[in-house]
Amino acid sequence: MNKKALKAHLGAIATKAERAKWPPSLRKYVASAFEQCLPRKENELVEDLKLTIAAAKEQDMLSMDWSDFILPTMCSKGAKSSDEPKVKKLSTKRDLNMADIEDTPEEKRRRELRAKRFEDDHPVEHIQPTSLELKVDGNGEEYWHGKPVVGTCTSLEKQYLRITSAVNPSTVRPLPILKQAFRYVTTYWNTYKDYTYTCDQMKSIRQDLTVQCIRNKFTVKVYEVHARIALEKGDMGEYNQCQAQLKQLYTSDIRGNRDEFIAYRILYFLFLQNMCDLNDLMKELVGKPERESPYVQHALDVSRALSMCNYHAFFKLYQSAPNMGGHLMDKFVTRERVKALIMICKAYKMGISVDFVAQELAFPSSESFIKFLKGMSINLNRTPEGYMIDTKTSLPTLMEQLKLS
Repeated sequence: MNKKALKAHLGAIATKAERAKWPPSLRKYVASAFEQCLPRKENELVEDLKLTIAAAKEQDMLSMDWSDFILPTMCSKGAKSSDEPKVKKLSTKRDLNMADIEDTPEEKRRRELRAKRFEDDHPVEHIQPTSLELKVDGNGEEYWHGKPVVGTCTSLEKQYLRITSAVNPSTVRPLPILKQAFRYVTTYWNTYKDYTYTCDQMKSIRQDLTVQCIRNKFTVKVYEVHARIALEKGDMGEYNQCQAQLKQLYTSDIRGNRDEFIAYRILYFLFLQNMCDLNDLMKELVGKPERESPYVQHALDVSRALSMCNYHAFFKLYQSAPNMGGHLMDKFVTRERVKALIMICKAYKMGISVDFVAQELAFPSSESFIKFLKGMSINLNRTPEGYMIDTKTSLPTLMEQLKLS
């Protein structure tokens, strides 16, 4: 390729002023791409580089180390033999402001590695896929160990599919598109409450953030919103994945609603009856400002009430749980109601009013409490004052029920 044609191609990618701001690694990346471009593929390469660089600029990733990125598919080792021990100059620094590339043994080795890395892959339309580096941790959450992808996809909706092959950047949405997709999905959820579709789209957004190594305030917001939606629908698996990732993001000093999600962690450990991890979390909170948060204080009060078997306090806290805490407490409130009923039956051997106990255990009505009792085959006695729980015969049944809860 002659200097005039190369200069024209570079002008189509970016203005001279914009190219002057490129880091050296990007200049070398572009130079290598044109040097190794296949015959009659120059126009495709221009469009490919234009999309890639624009996407990187949008995501504030222009200054990253471009030497880690794989060249586009329309590039190869070039028509000339790579064994020629000479300097291949694309242009003068004055004309193109581009670094000369020397065909050193190290440069040849890197090219061969690039070529071999995907020699078995099928061709794609735009950018060469990166190698499969998406792994799954113990919580089922995907994490990325490879080079960051710069996505070029502009679709708002995208079905979530677990990655089992190389990642094609043309199927990955860059940050500006992901922000639009997030607004669309949250609006859809608030309007239709379709959890299956919403969860699928949120997981897809999370995956695109992961493969591009985007970890910022927007990333935190996506995981926080998805966690709240999962709690609302009782999807503890999805919630746990989001919570695990949020813990890492907060550790990286990325701002978010940390106190709210610390409170959820406390309640989640109470749900699991995981006192070991709960105690570790308590130690972490000593001297931390989050401990003074009303959300964390509420969760700590719940923990204290349970440890002291103070069920009157526990069910008051259940009724006043902030944010999505009530949904988390829903997961273990039945277990605690059974425990409370056992204590009541031991204390009131002559029976006790259904209306009184229903109020104590935070049931919305006596009717719903009676339905709950009948589901466990608890004996009730009708009196002129209303239904009474037969505490004497109910105690063995409740003890068996506790073993199942």
